[in-house]
Amino acid sequence: INFDIVMIQDEPVSKSKTRAAGFKKLANNSFKKKDYFSAAGSYSVAMMLDPDDATMYSNRSLCSLRMGDGDKALIDANECRKMRPDWPTACYRQGAALMLLKDYKGACEHFLDGLKLDPANTEIEDALRKAYDAMQDVSQHQG
Repeated sequence: INFDIVMIQDEPVSKSKTRAAGFKKLANNSFKKKDYFSAAGSYSVAMMLDPDDATMYSNRSLCSLRMGDGDKALIDANECRKMRPDWPTACYRQGAALMLLKDYKGACEHFLDGLKLDPANTEIEDALRKAYDAMQDVSQHQG
């Protein structure tokens, strides 16, 4: 992608948000086709055009997770959480990235944060249980 074309200086904010939405749609379509690399690239462009959209950080984090890159997933999840600290999905993304990085204690903490924000969320509850079980398995094998 030629980023010179993407970034048009002095462009009205409304126009860059509209263009960002186009890239987000492109990214969502790539994601549905399981083309996570292309999706992540399109989310990146959309984020340059509209840097205040936390959902794009969440979505790019998920792409990184699906590609097995826990470090990149965690960076985006952390940024998403900074932007929307009360969004359970941001906590879930942090926990999922930490699970991939085998930081089960950290994952538990973030899943628990998410569950406090959305106590009825069974997906986060299941993830918390898996993280807790993984943490127990590690401590049993070390002991």
